[in-house]
Amino acid sequence: MHQNIQLIKILFSSGSGYTTVRLSGVGSRFDTVGGEAAILASSMGGVVGREHISLSSISSLSADAATSNLDALKGNLSCKLAGLSYESQMMDHLHSTAYQNGPTGNSLGNALEGSAESVASVSADDVASLLGGVNGTNVVVVGTGNGSHEKLVAEAEKAYGSLSGASGSKAVGSVADKSAFIGSDVRIRYDSHNTATIALGFEGASWTDPKAMPLALMSTLLGSFSKSDGLGKNVAAAMCQEVADHELASSISAFNLSYSDTGLFGMVATAPDNKLDDLLWYVMPNFVRLAHGVSDEEFTRAKVTLKTQILASFDGDVAAGEQMAQQIGTVGRVVSLTEMMAKVDALTMDDVKAAAGDVINDQDHALAAIGGIHELPDYNWIRRHSYMLRY
Repeated sequence: MHQNIQLIKILFSSGSGYTTVRLSGVGSRFDTVGGEAAILASSMGGVVGREHISLSSISSLSADAATSNLDALKGNLSCKLAGLSYESQMMDHLHSTAYQNGPTGNSLGNALEGSAESVASVSADDVASLLGGVNGTNVVVVGTGNGSHEKLVAEAEKAYGSLSGASGSKAVGSVADKSAFIGSDVRIRYDSHNTATIALGFEGASWTDPKAMPLALMSTLLGSFSKSDGLGKNVAAAMCQEVADHELASSISAFNLSYSDTGLFGMVATAPDNKLDDLLWYVMPNFVRLAHGVSDEEFTRAKVTLKTQILASFDGDVAAGEQMAQQIGTVGRVVSLTEMMAKVDALTMDDVKAAAGDVINDQDHALAAIGGIHELPDYNWIRRHSYMLRY
């Protein structure tokens, strides 16, 4: 096995064997046209991310399947883009406005799967060029379940053993240029719509940033709510209780996204067009109060919720393999569940207040919105409500 390829095998006593391959350095971030990484991932039976491609089996790193069937793959992707939800579209627009100035071929502002226009422009050479710089350090192979370790090693050696080593000393999960977060917004107004979807984000933390775990806890403190959940006003998170109590949105969810050099922390919501001002009136204080402290009960409940989410992300052989591949590709090693639980237990209120102070309190934000947004407050109003005048 090539010394730069990272391969692990987790064996369970029964069931089938599963393989997860994570290929970093190839993803929407590195698109030069837009959509070529998604086309490549589709041709290999995988899923594209912003900084990686995830495969469910070991396959040779070749663009032949994509280039030989390019028109069909482009057609399938165009159909998928036409059916994207407003939430997915706004998350793309949020990345686009927050990270506008990425260097060519390395921008988090690229749409995850391109646009209808860019996909139509993708050529076979564009897809083939994605794999040109891939080396052994970009490949992580994880086997889980009741499979043969020797067979896994042999298959990985056959598929990836010829890859060269890294050309430099670049750390795991790093990129050549740090993304610059720009406070800005993009608004797509349709007065004929009676609802609006908005995504609001602050600059978050990278995978290896000490703020990553406090931000994950902050996300659980803010919580999520949907009218279709059946919980009504009985949700645990204070922000979601207020949203449900005043019927301000049909759904709202906090998110915390980490990348190799930066992150996004915020919320996405779908709400009636005549309640957007009220929605932000309640949402912004709930964000800002994280920098000033929450109740002990909320803090304890959020820790339990975060532990539950972590454990759920490892539920099953496939999920466990995906999580371990992600960890190796981003932080360079497998982080045990015991260690993660200990990190959650070690979090203090001061950790949350410090992280919120750096990320939210009096900080610029990025926003993307679509629909009936005539009542959505302007950028300066939201910016002004990113802090409290407390003495």
